[in-house]
Amino acid sequence: MVLRSRQIATAGVACAVFAAIGCGVAVGQAKSGSQPQTSESPSCPSLSGAAVVQTVQMPGRPGFLLLVKHTLWVAIASARPSGRGALVRIDARSGRVLREFRLPVNPYQLAFGFGSLWVTGETTNRKYQGRVLRIDPGTGRVLRLIRGPQAFGAKIATTSDAVWIGGADFFPPGHSERAGVRFVYKIDPRRNAVVRRVQLPAHATVIDLQGDGRSLWSAGWWGVVKLSTAGRVLFLQRIDGAGWSLAQTPGAVWVAQPFFGSRPVRKQDRPARRLLRIATSGVQRIAVLELQTQPGHVSSADGVVWIRANGGLARIDAGEMSPALTRVPVDFSPNYHVPFAGGLWISDLRANRVHKVC
Repeated sequence: MVLRSRQIATAGVACAVFAAIGCGVAVGQAKSGSQPQTSESPSCPSLSGAAVVQTVQMPGRPGFLLLVKHTLWVAIASARPSGRGALVRIDARSGRVLREFRLPVNPYQLAFGFGSLWVTGETTNRKYQGRVLRIDPGTGRVLRLIRGPQAFGAKIATTSDAVWIGGADFFPPGHSERAGVRFVYKIDPRRNAVVRRVQLPAHATVIDLQGDGRSLWSAGWWGVVKLSTAGRVLFLQRIDGAGWSLAQTPGAVWVAQPFFGSRPVRKQDRPARRLLRIATSGVQRIAVLELQTQPGHVSSADGVVWIRANGGLARIDAGEMSPALTRVPVDFSPNYHVPFAGGLWISDLRANRVHKVC
């Protein structure tokens, strides 16, 4: 059977093609013993959220970011496609670069849990293709290579008892309904093996994943879904098009929507410029914030939602009855970001730098 790939949720192509709107990343949201982020402010001089207070030069183009307590991890892209990338470890309080680890893949996305870093990436080396890398954060050594019954995609997240990863967007010609990106896979970190495959409801696909205690959130084409640790559907909100990135606040999830679309064909030819606030309790309803441009990555911490939108960076007070965007003036092109109480770290789309905004 000949397979082909629809390059929507596979981050290597999606991040290259849609760099202008960014790619979703699940970082720092799992409420597990790994404690991927902290409510403490990593040495922010103010809580205004309106200024760049620190810039750190990187050895290459920065991508996904991961905040683990007071450590910031930065995925560094390789100089050529499918080449070897790196991870940079930064003291999030001082901004000092502590270590750089070379990787055998060009990294897509990072997650932390169970004492390890979990990395997805692209490579032409068959040993690492379609695998999840479990990495020792102290030495950078690859501890395990984990494969699934089908090819893995890029999106990965940890919960309190597992690691979850989305499937790759491969399907037989003419049968997109059988695409691997409609599935998520549960990895038992004690066994370093896939123990469950779950098909998402309502023809939904995986574009972003985030942990929430023992549960898992997924956003993608056609829907926002919450799954139990056993794969049972706890929440489903259908959407018209693609949810590109997901952030959680009490009683709601926020979804960046850069495309409209009608089932079953996923075509990225109808741009949307919307941020969705989806209530997760009480009467389910969607509040729509209309934007000037297609949105990029969205994240949240300590009651503040951050989004790449309207040509730059903006923030929202999640507690407002009628939430509105406040522009954050920065003199660089924002890309991926990871928040903390009072600010966020953000990678520069056009330069080898990461910035702290407070």
